[in-house]
Amino acid sequence: MLVVTTMATSNLRSVSWNNADDYESEGELHTRAVKFLDAVNWEALTSLASKLRDGTRCRIEQPYSIGHFNMVRRITFTDDVSWVARLRMPDLDAVFGSREGLDPTSLMRVEVATMKYLSRNTSVPVPEVYHYDFSRDNSIGAPFILMSYIHGNAASELRLQKDCPPRLFGTAEQDKAFRRQMADIQVQLAAIQFDRIGSLYEDGDNFIIGPEPETGDGPWDTAADYYISWVRHIVEVAERDADPEVKKRPSFKLPESFLPLMHQYSTDMTSRGPLRLVNRDFGAHNLLVDDNFNIVGLIDLDGVMAAPIDLVAQFPTLTGLDREVPGHKETKPAAIERIVATRPLLAEYQRLLASSQQQSVPEHESAVRAILADRITSDGATIVYGLTRFAGHQGFVNDKWTNAFERYMGSKAIDSDAAS
Repeated sequence: MLVVTTMATSNLRSVSWNNADDYESEGELHTRAVKFLDAVNWEALTSLASKLRDGTRCRIEQPYSIGHFNMVRRITFTDDVSWVARLRMPDLDAVFGSREGLDPTSLMRVEVATMKYLSRNTSVPVPEVYHYDFSRDNSIGAPFILMSYIHGNAASELRLQKDCPPRLFGTAEQDKAFRRQMADIQVQLAAIQFDRIGSLYEDGDNFIIGPEPETGDGPWDTAADYYISWVRHIVEVAERDADPEVKKRPSFKLPESFLPLMHQYSTDMTSRGPLRLVNRDFGAHNLLVDDNFNIVGLIDLDGVMAAPIDLVAQFPTLTGLDREVPGHKETKPAAIERIVATRPLLAEYQRLLASSQQQSVPEHESAVRAILADRITSDGATIVYGLTRFAGHQGFVNDKWTNAFERYMGSKAIDSDAAS
């Protein structure tokens, strides 16, 4: 999902605002966007927003942004306060496929609950939710959320706009600050513990753990129970969506070895918590930054869930922090150069997780930092990452990770023989 908050009048360029004109004319995506724009009752939306602010008049700004699932528009009030309206468009499974097990209404419930929970319990900058309606039959004409406007741009977009050097977000100094702030957000989330695995939902004035979006199942009591559902879902999606040539490869059976490996390499498969909060879609694409790459907002929060530690201890995506495939030897110069450049970034991020800029750190935070820094390079976390890579349905990637999983299996067999 895409939320872009840069306006044409900003000192941040507005190239990241995607609208119907960015899609092929008369194509399904273009047609859906145009029809949706015409179908929504924008006057009713501004009337509602004005009512929620005691009659303060407002208008819908002309620029709009669309992603796979949502249309986003900025609402500006006469006192210069801005909100964002995020509206759910009709699904196009034929174009995007459907890898999520939850229905759109449940996805929106998860995101609203998560924004509210993080706003109340952390200092992570997330939008404030003012109003929502999940019905398609409401007066607006679509499910929607009204939330605070965060002025910024996705870090991944801004680094392209500024033509930053490879793997850098701004200058070297800005990049270091960005990565530290990113690590601090990951630590804040992981410090929150639950006794079950799943996503956040509102229950009156409280929050509970319920089904998570990807599988549509849950909640679960143990990592083993969750991983069984996760593997089943990944296999079902791959069987449906993967290219026939990918399915023909022996590596298409990679998920079969995941659970046996996790029972061997993870220490938390059957224990009942604690489960920690993680954003499974955490990366530069959903971190809003100012012009100096300071993080000002975390968006697209339906990927936040209470999860086993090996799922929590993952590197952020689209940040130049891609793990090496264990045991794989690259021969292409470009790939070797990338690996050599990435290794110090991985080590530095691990160090950022372990340490804080604050002179006095609460004992609980220190413990969380130590756990994350230790587990992020563990075999269990690496095996979990390997299964996420399988979900990309790329044959050559599956081949690499199948070989890695076989090495893990062989290593345990050797250890067992040596012990006997």
